[in-house]
Amino acid sequence: MVASPAVARIIQTFPLLQWLVHLVLTRCMRLIRALFGGRQLMQQAKGQKEQQVLDLVLKSTPSGNPQAILDAIDNYAWTSGFLMNIGDRKGAIMDEALHRYQPKVALELGGYIGYSAIRIARNLPPGGKLYSIEPNETHVRIARRMIQHAGLDDKVEVLQSILTESIQALHQKGVQTFDFALIDHVKHLYLQDLLVLQKNGFLKRGSVVVGDNVLTPGSPVFRQYLKESNDFATTEHVSNLEYSNYVLDIVTVSEYRGKEGMQ
Repeated sequence: MVASPAVARIIQTFPLLQWLVHLVLTRCMRLIRALFGGRQLMQQAKGQKEQQVLDLVLKSTPSGNPQAILDAIDNYAWTSGFLMNIGDRKGAIMDEALHRYQPKVALELGGYIGYSAIRIARNLPPGGKLYSIEPNETHVRIARRMIQHAGLDDKVEVLQSILTESIQALHQKGVQTFDFALIDHVKHLYLQDLLVLQKNGFLKRGSVVVGDNVLTPGSPVFRQYLKESNDFATTEHVSNLEYSNYVLDIVTVSEYRGKEGMQ
């Protein structure tokens, strides 16, 4: 059963209720992780689950077919094991933003196994480029192979790094501004890295920034900043947490209207 729009509106209207829901969900997730035990946590830490997904994709999908790859990943996450992707439902919200703004140069913070990179890159025009920044070595390796299998490696460059350590490299690659950015990495870094993009002149008027998991697990300071800032015109899209029919989440789509250049 999918959470109703009425429930979503009630939760968004009362900040205390939002906090209580977030607290309950957080503690439930901790309990689930504890019940699963150390073996599964170790397996995830080593990237074995992500490797299984890559192996499945390589065996079951034809090369050069991005949609088949996305479908295979989504099916695994719905039926076999949770994956930290934006997912099919919220991915459709991102797709809509991509179709509307038609970016040529894009950025992704938090590449994971390449799912979102494939969703973004398939929507880029000829000559378009996505820079996907991901610090985890195993995830970088898997993402690069996944993107190659999709036939999109000419449009995507995966950087094993974090944003604050990638600024010089991006400039050296000729990047001046991004038309589109997906923020989907460590939640407490959302606002910090958004401000890094602003202060380093990577955003121009009309650039769009998409934020995933803004409600669950949540990035309250990022969300509040977007609400209060005159530099962004933001729309909040209520959906469900990736691969869940019960837990609410929010995707933000924000058009930049602030100053251009270094700040």
